[in-house]
Amino acid sequence: MSALLAALRISRRDMWRARARSALIVVMIGLPVLAVTAVLTHFATRDLTFEEQVPMRLGAADARVADTGEGRQIRQDVTGDSWEPRSDKRLEPRSRERIQALLGQGARVVPVRSSSDEYSAGGRYTGITVIELDLRDPMTKGMFPLVQGRYPENADEVVVTASRKVPVGTTIRYTRRGVPKHVVGRVVDQRTEYGGSLIGPPGSLFPVPSGDSHTWDTWLADLPSPPTWTETLRLNQAGLAVTSPAVLADPPSVGDGPGQALDNHMRSAWTVSGMVAAVSGIALAVIEVVLLAGPAFAVGIRRRRRELALLSAQGASARHLKLVVLADGLTLGLVAAVLGSVLGVGVARVAAAVIGIWPDGELGPFEVPVGQIALVAALGLVSGVVAAVVPAVQAARTDAVTVLAGRRPTARDRAGRPLAGLVLLVAGTATMLYGVVSTEAPIYLGGALGLLGLVMVTPWLVRRIGGLAGGLPLPLRLAARDASRNRGRTAPAVVAVLAAAAVFGTVAVGVTSSAATVARASWTPYPQGTTMVWGDEVPKETWDRIRPLVTEAFPGTTPIETYRALDDEGRALDFGMERRVCKGCFLRSGPLGALPVGGPDLLRFLLGRTDRAAEAALAEGKAVIFDPGAVGNGKVRLNVTAFGRGDEDATVTMPAVGVTVRGPAPVLGVAPVAAVTGAGYVPGLSGFVVGPDGGSLDPERERRLSVSMYTITHDAGITGTSNVESGRFDLTLWVMGALASLVVLGGTLAAAGLAAADARPDLDTLSAVGARPRTRRTVAAGQAVFVAGLGVPLGLLIGLLPGFAMAGQSALQRGAHPEAGFNGVAYPVPGLVFSVPWLTLVAVGVGLPLLAGLIALAFARTGVTTTRRLG
Repeated sequence: MSALLAALRISRRDMWRARARSALIVVMIGLPVLAVTAVLTHFATRDLTFEEQVPMRLGAADARVADTGEGRQIRQDVTGDSWEPRSDKRLEPRSRERIQALLGQGARVVPVRSSSDEYSAGGRYTGITVIELDLRDPMTKGMFPLVQGRYPENADEVVVTASRKVPVGTTIRYTRRGVPKHVVGRVVDQRTEYGGSLIGPPGSLFPVPSGDSHTWDTWLADLPSPPTWTETLRLNQAGLAVTSPAVLADPPSVGDGPGQALDNHMRSAWTVSGMVAAVSGIALAVIEVVLLAGPAFAVGIRRRRRELALLSAQGASARHLKLVVLADGLTLGLVAAVLGSVLGVGVARVAAAVIGIWPDGELGPFEVPVGQIALVAALGLVSGVVAAVVPAVQAARTDAVTVLAGRRPTARDRAGRPLAGLVLLVAGTATMLYGVVSTEAPIYLGGALGLLGLVMVTPWLVRRIGGLAGGLPLPLRLAARDASRNRGRTAPAVVAVLAAAAVFGTVAVGVTSSAATVARASWTPYPQGTTMVWGDEVPKETWDRIRPLVTEAFPGTTPIETYRALDDEGRALDFGMERRVCKGCFLRSGPLGALPVGGPDLLRFLLGRTDRAAEAALAEGKAVIFDPGAVGNGKVRLNVTAFGRGDEDATVTMPAVGVTVRGPAPVLGVAPVAAVTGAGYVPGLSGFVVGPDGGSLDPERERRLSVSMYTITHDAGITGTSNVESGRFDLTLWVMGALASLVVLGGTLAAAGLAAADARPDLDTLSAVGARPRTRRTVAAGQAVFVAGLGVPLGLLIGLLPGFAMAGQSALQRGAHPEAGFNGVAYPVPGLVFSVPWLTLVAVGVGLPLLAGLIALAFARTGVTTTRRLG
């Protein structure tokens, strides 16, 4: 223990003496700790626990009681949010008097009824949670704080949550019956089951006929004291589920209720594959931090050679010398972990102040996940110690006589390292290839094994490349030989740069392979170049204003009108086939829906040809179905679904003819207006189609048309079937390229700066014999070019392998879930598509080393420091 304390004192003094190098190590270790701590704290604050939701659910009440509708005893969890048994048949809701009688003497209750319905604020109808609650009652205080306006006072008034963007003073149409309701206030959104809501006084919303909407009844209870667990069990016998702050604060000692099984199920979701992926990801992050910080420790050993030699000469053993260097890692790792954790929490606190804590914002109470942060800080501390391990081993081999004589000790390779590294590289490659046919976890594990293998191989590779530098110009030759001579400093930086470049190479290959897959596969349900302007339940007068905008955007074309069936309340309907057209496949539907309504121009567009017989049948009022097997005796039987309907899906029979189409059909067919009206529905205009002959929807045309349309309505959208994925792919490459560049440049310039500090006596000797200042600059630039020039191209090439693995896995997953048209014909599966963006990789592989060299050239020190050499 005394030796450790002495080593820590020496480390503390050296850290203060070499402040720049110490700060560099602290930043390299502390930045990841800061970032992860900030993210974990933000997510912990954002994730509201049930206890943190109590003010939203209960307000100022002592308990919330749910009338489960069960006529028998239930068994609930401690939250009262889950219970069993649950039956499909529910009893009639209990009255207020009955609930108060069950709760006992002195109880007062406020009813809360909720369901879902629709409203319109001038456009199409939108689904929303509907709540009947007297917000003026003191018991509801804190549930829905006001943002603007006031709470409703009569049956014609409502408030809406702020996310709905409905201004105070607006008269909305509630339900498809169009019942007018005046918005008198806006309230804060809840992050509970209520979500975005429309709230009115008791008795104001659900007496309105609204289809088969089912309400859910709960009660806020004012009691002499919050119910205990014993009282909760008594109420469970009557079929009431209770949420009580007293139970949440003092839960029963033994887990009870269905929530226990739910927790066990959630725990079992943490699979072995997920654990392997998480551990591999953590290992990769720690290795990267170690590789970035390791060179700084190596330079520290170079600068402290004389100090370590003096310790050895005074009787310090090799173990003591190791302990001194490991104490550096422990001290700096501890400082980095503490600073990173504290600053990370501070960053999260500032972010919480900006975003806002409920009810002023969407976050919950500020929460610091101490356990998780402690684990991250421990990883930072371990990273610092591990980064000092190799320099500690080098320090233990210090030859006191050589160092005190002023001679530079020579480094030597271990013969087993390259071989062991090759074994790990082969194992990592095999593991990645196995990940192609399994899960992503082996790919991460293979990456970690391969990175460890590169750590062992790179010193040998650096030495061999340094020996080939004889024909280079003097500055580059000096840089290469200096890197070869100081492999303990150079190799970790090269591997760190290599790892960052490999990640970029992997992402580049994965992104371009995905883009190539999209381009090869005929996945667009409509012909390339088609533009659709669509919107369900948009009024006809709105379409009349949009039509000239479409004609102006695509001059010389006549937009094809498409219709959709509407029920008697104006709900958009969709049709589906009763029979299963294919087994294990997914049917894809676009903006036109499964069975669009239209005329012969729409039929010709979807068929891609002219079919006189089919057009004649359409004119006779028969639906044209693209799956002849679905038509029997001149009729087709269809399922009918509508958003917001509480009843079962209806069925309808239409007169129809079958037509065979080439390839997968993007729709079930085309129905004429007469068939829709004959089935008892109303056709409503749902949009326009512009074929490929009208020109594709380029970004500028889309921007102009969108701006013009959104001045009229936000209920209509624009869709183009041109390949619009490239923008997203390009953005991904740019983001990943920027992140990889930061790591590459940071690691390279740190290594170059450390190399320049380590080689300062040699550079001063060059200046003393007549070298110009630009020679010192070019040597510094050469050191940066050597590190980046070796690490970046090699990393990009190595990144091809995991990129291939991920592309292969994606292809296998895509093939396991085929997609088909409505006629049962499968969309073509492109198989394995492996695309390499060679131009991008070459630009990065050449550009980053040159950029690193130019930065080092610009900021290299040229001043001469007079030094005294021994021997």
